[in-house]
Amino acid sequence: MSEDNGLQLERAKARIEELEQQIKNLRAAVPSSQTTAAPLTRVVGGHVVNEMMYEEVILLAVLVFMLMLWMIPVLRPFRYCCETRLHKVYPAITIFNLICLAVTLNQLFLISFNDFFFGMVNAFELILQKTEQALIGVAALFAIGVVWKFKDRVFEVLGVENAAAVFGDFRDWATCWSMKRFHPLEVFIWKVEGLPSARLHSPNDVFCEVSFGYNVVMKTRVHHRAGHSCVFKETLQLNFDPFDSERRLTLSIMSQEVVGSSELAKLQLGTEQVRRLEGPAEDLSRSVGWGSKADPAVWSPSNFQCWDLVPAGKVYLRFIPVPEESKSWWDTLTRTT
Repeated sequence: MSEDNGLQLERAKARIEELEQQIKNLRAAVPSSQTTAAPLTRVVGGHVVNEMMYEEVILLAVLVFMLMLWMIPVLRPFRYCCETRLHKVYPAITIFNLICLAVTLNQLFLISFNDFFFGMVNAFELILQKTEQALIGVAALFAIGVVWKFKDRVFEVLGVENAAAVFGDFRDWATCWSMKRFHPLEVFIWKVEGLPSARLHSPNDVFCEVSFGYNVVMKTRVHHRAGHSCVFKETLQLNFDPFDSERRLTLSIMSQEVVGSSELAKLQLGTEQVRRLEGPAEDLSRSVGWGSKADPAVWSPSNFQCWDLVPAGKVYLRFIPVPEESKSWWDTLTRTT
């Protein structure tokens, strides 16, 4: 009896294995494309279109219609009659739009309310993501603009005296930082008059500070207890570009304090003004720098132009091109002999 049961069990197992093998063969014989359901289509105007695309277009048209209804009260033909009743008009339009949306979703076959809701959530999330990226980009550009705008002050804090020479401008990059457009210019500062007082209990300790373009800030010596007027008779040499209309020559009359200095008056001249005031070049025999203080012809009052300072005072200036020495060794030798 037990032998018969064991024989039947073995036959059943063999039959099961045979059926499983047949099932595998049938699955392998059936093409995979036949297991994919064909997309639903609709005939519109004699053309076959995708059902999902058709319903999406209908839903989009309804949303555009709802948006237009919300805009009607602020348009010119309807604004005059609706501007005092907006608290009544907009609730009515909103209720009507919700009814239109509900009826549209009820008539659609493939798009349900859940699909619409989560689609709106995804769209809102995408808008927030793109807006965040745009704001980060705008903030980065704004930060770069602020740093570029105040780069001179940043470099001044870092200890760089002439920050403008670090970056330059388009003219410098276009000329590969060539210095051929510059020529040396000597500024003669004769005297100042009518300066305001920086301290009530003591006279001003006056000195002059000049800044112009890429030149380092240059200062004269301090004239102690000069008061309201001071005779400088000092010269400064600058590199001058007559075609740079953006730079301004700034001459500041300063008073030396115990710690630091304070500004008494200031004068700003544009490049065109400096070019008009620039006198003719003199011969090479003229002394340049401190040596010019002993030359009375250089400091003749008729050679100087008086300028009003801000807020008060006057300064007498003169601009002369520095004579360029000859590049030839023979000319240098003949000059020294």
